[in-house]
Amino acid sequence: MKMIQLLDCTLRDGAHLNGGRFGEKMIRRTIRSLTDAKLDIVEVGFFVNEDRGPDATYFHSIEDVRRVLPRKKGNVQYSLMADFVDVDGIEPWDGTIDIFRLSFKRHRLDWALGAARTLMDKGYKVFINPVNCSVYTDEEYLAVIRRVNELHPYGFSMVDTFGVLRKQDLSRLYYLLEGNLLPDITIGLHLHENLGLAYSLAQHFLEIRSPRRKIVIDCSLLGMGRIPGNLCTEQIMEHMNLNYGTDYATEPALDAIDDDIAPIKREIPWGYSIPYALSGKFGLHRTYAEYLMGKNRLKAKDIQRILSMVDREHIEMFDEAYIEGLYRQYRNVSMDDSAAIDTITREIGGKRVVVICPGSSIATHMEQIRAVIDGGNTCVISVNFIPDFCKPDYMFCANAKRLRNFDPAAGVRGIFTSNLRELVTDPGSLMVSFNSCAYFGDKFCEDSTLLLLKLLRSCDCDAVYIAGFDGFGGQSNYYDRNYSRESGTFIDKHTVMHLLGSALKDLKLHFITPSIYCTSDGK
Repeated sequence: MKMIQLLDCTLRDGAHLNGGRFGEKMIRRTIRSLTDAKLDIVEVGFFVNEDRGPDATYFHSIEDVRRVLPRKKGNVQYSLMADFVDVDGIEPWDGTIDIFRLSFKRHRLDWALGAARTLMDKGYKVFINPVNCSVYTDEEYLAVIRRVNELHPYGFSMVDTFGVLRKQDLSRLYYLLEGNLLPDITIGLHLHENLGLAYSLAQHFLEIRSPRRKIVIDCSLLGMGRIPGNLCTEQIMEHMNLNYGTDYATEPALDAIDDDIAPIKREIPWGYSIPYALSGKFGLHRTYAEYLMGKNRLKAKDIQRILSMVDREHIEMFDEAYIEGLYRQYRNVSMDDSAAIDTITREIGGKRVVVICPGSSIATHMEQIRAVIDGGNTCVISVNFIPDFCKPDYMFCANAKRLRNFDPAAGVRGIFTSNLRELVTDPGSLMVSFNSCAYFGDKFCEDSTLLLLKLLRSCDCDAVYIAGFDGFGGQSNYYDRNYSRESGTFIDKHTVMHLLGSALKDLKLHFITPSIYCTSDGK
């Protein structure tokens, strides 16, 4: 009997990326390829309590699974994962599915043990997979082990949900299991690529394992799985063939990658990235990094600083209100900006204020923009960029990622919000309070254009000629493609219109270019 086994979970873990909508033909092809590659265990998807159709890797019965499996399976075993669902109605074991793996958070241990007993009584091998192994203290892990020993299932897995394990952490957890788990219970390992260590940790696990203990290592084709992904099946297969005398067939796996998995990755990228590495560094729920990435206003070091502020009591479960509070706390840098306000007030006093935003409409309306500017006695302020068709008096910026667009050598003076204070090196720039600009009464908004309009209103400006304030409609719409962003949070039209009609109602806007925020007469 093999003491080391590989479990491919492409179709199950990959479902986090595409909702499991691989399509029935691809599901069949992938299972066939992994079977031909002689993987020990192929996890075909999730077990759920409702029918989600033939094109998804969510199965509601054993019969539902049977339709996608090859007729000849050889020595391959097939598995399903279940997470807090009713397993009472599952058919008794008939050789179709060999293994059920039960995934659960700490507070659902009783469900997992009860479901495991039901499935074991039906004849299935069962793995107990408590997620987030890093959040357990040794005492808590031992308490789980004792209850697992009483149940005596087929296997128990270390699941590094947050992708935080390093070699010393993996060693500690493994030896804790090796010394306390019944000797005939298989130990599994599921790794995530937050720190880019999955392949090296898998090798370390192989090196420290007891030769008397059966182990199972999870992997997926091309590392497919919820971003940043998993251990790569093709890598660990090759490593096993070279160092442990196995005979995994790599070509069917490579064909599956070329034909089906790589095209998905081009559409839905996964893999190592700095924000997820930072979530791993601090041992946090990955969604905190995703949330801050979605702001599209933070550099990696800003994300690192905010993640470092998360209290331990909030690490396990994502709390949007909590991380939003930390984000605002980080951004809201208070300061006395009265001198800067006086300077801006004097500069715009008695002048026609022209604001140029980076919307795509400025490319088709340059003549109209120049006509307004050339009318004389104007103060031109650009937002987050310096136009190449005119020279503004100021560039306004509240976004760290847009700060690189400022060049003091261009003869343009900067106006920056105080959250950028540490990044601004130009001594001639003006610094204004982020707090004062971003809060519209009790409404928080950090759209750069609205921040500038709020600032201008506080400088006694009562009218603005504005260009390029197009509105995004949920997607990128920039004058220069280098400024675009394909994901993240875009301010919606309703919010902008509300703020223009309430906190900024005394500021009259004259739209030089088309905008979703103005009426047909340009107001």
